[in-house]
Amino acid sequence: MKEYAVSPDLMSADHIECPYRLYQDLHRGSGVAEDAAVGVVVAGYQDLVALSRRTELYSNSITSDGKGPRHMGVSQEPIQADVEEILSHAHPVVNALFTADPPVHARHRKLISTALSPRRVRSLEPAIRQIANDLVDSFIESGEVDLLPRFAIPLPVTVISDVLGVDRADMATFKHWGDMMIAGNIDVLNHDQRREVAHAVVAFHAYFVPRIEERRIRPVNDLLSDMTNAETEGEGKLSTAELLPIISQILLAGHETTTNLIGNAIMVLLRDAALMARLRERPELIEAFVEEMLRYDPPIQCTYRRVTTTATLRGVPLKPGQMVVPLWAAAGWDPSVFPNPETFDIGRANVRQHMGFGYGPHFCAGAELARVEARVAFETLLGRLDDIELDERASDLQHLPSFASHGYRRLVLRFRKKALAS
Repeated sequence: MKEYAVSPDLMSADHIECPYRLYQDLHRGSGVAEDAAVGVVVAGYQDLVALSRRTELYSNSITSDGKGPRHMGVSQEPIQADVEEILSHAHPVVNALFTADPPVHARHRKLISTALSPRRVRSLEPAIRQIANDLVDSFIESGEVDLLPRFAIPLPVTVISDVLGVDRADMATFKHWGDMMIAGNIDVLNHDQRREVAHAVVAFHAYFVPRIEERRIRPVNDLLSDMTNAETEGEGKLSTAELLPIISQILLAGHETTTNLIGNAIMVLLRDAALMARLRERPELIEAFVEEMLRYDPPIQCTYRRVTTTATLRGVPLKPGQMVVPLWAAAGWDPSVFPNPETFDIGRANVRQHMGFGYGPHFCAGAELARVEARVAFETLLGRLDDIELDERASDLQHLPSFASHGYRRLVLRFRKKALAS
């Protein structure tokens, strides 16, 4: 096989608009290359499997200063003094769950798995379906909808707000905090952006610390109470310093990913009328459709790992402190695992091998919730709306300005209200 010399530029506008060209080039070569501004990118499926398991070499604790997850972006630039002053008003935190390594991570995962069990997620489906139908009720008579703010954003934000015990009146603020912190987790931030994120972190902590304390004394039937009081044999309860970053991770995983998954998926259907008709006729196929979306155009393209010691990967030298970028979305385009990856095929026998939720010990704890939300979203949309079309003039099909989070800016749909079955 011919070796391709690849020079990734993850922050380029061309890559943000279509990352899959780079992934195909990487698969033609070794699957590993270096972006001088971001880190060493890894695209090959088997390399990602190995990387995810070697937590002693590729650490999830990407901030090595002992101050826990700081939401200050992935730049190696020092945090400025005025930003540090803002952050000094935040509650102390430690690396937890996604940003923790074994054995600490194993403890967190065990406790959170109790709170986010499949049984609990399944029990949420009637409430998720009600929220989805209420949202459709709010626009169905108009014959058009700005899909992201009217449906794809409020559906997961309302769900995660309800399960975390957030007042619905506070959801807009909750959404803002989530946007700020996800940018602080996966993007390169300038000084002004770091200040904005720091203010959001402080406000987020001020909101949740008293709620955590209240749930310790008077638990109620919500996820926050479950997490605050979760305890397994031989394991103490989670501290507030552990809970705050875990709550923020659930917030981020619980809304941004589902929003972009819905947006990316509706665009696939708008470009394939036959597939949309097939899903209407056989809604039981929507589950497979969601899985193929997570392979083909997932909402999260990559995360990060920090190298702990000198090593090499496919001939690329690694040094301590350097960032490695697992391109989870590229795994879905590895032709050695998924033949003809550019073809969207809901009949793929191995589709659930995708890495849309990561892989290994840090596989997304909220994956089942995202799957249920996406399935219910399309059962509701396709069950209630007919003749769905894109209003191209009103839409903005540019992608969000991030190489890590992948979604569209604005999707305006026109449709006809589906007639009720007689």
